[in-house]
Amino acid sequence: MEKVGFIYKIRPEMKEEYKKAHDNIWPELKKAIKECGINNWSIYFSDDGTMFSYFETENFEKSMNQLGSMEINTKWQNYMDKFFVKNKKDIVGPEIKMLENVFYLP
Repeated sequence: MEKVGFIYKIRPEMKEEYKKAHDNIWPELKKAIKECGINNWSIYFSDDGTMFSYFETENFEKSMNQLGSMEINTKWQNYMDKFFVKNKKDIVGPEIKMLENVFYLP
């Protein structure tokens, strides 16, 4: 099982709206995420808008490719785009920075 962690930024003043969107995540998207083998997904917020995201999957690259090719994910990322702080405006979704796992205690 791969444990995946990454960071990205949202506009801090939009935290409550971002949280509300995730409280009401589309059922079709939730189903698609599970179908792609992604489990235990959590997102954490820092006051400067930095988001830490963590999930588990058997194969990160396969899961991301599968999810990335799904129309429901593209619609969600376009819907969420107003929240993201990013330099590359041509990407769909947040501009993420992958984190290296340096410790794990089962």
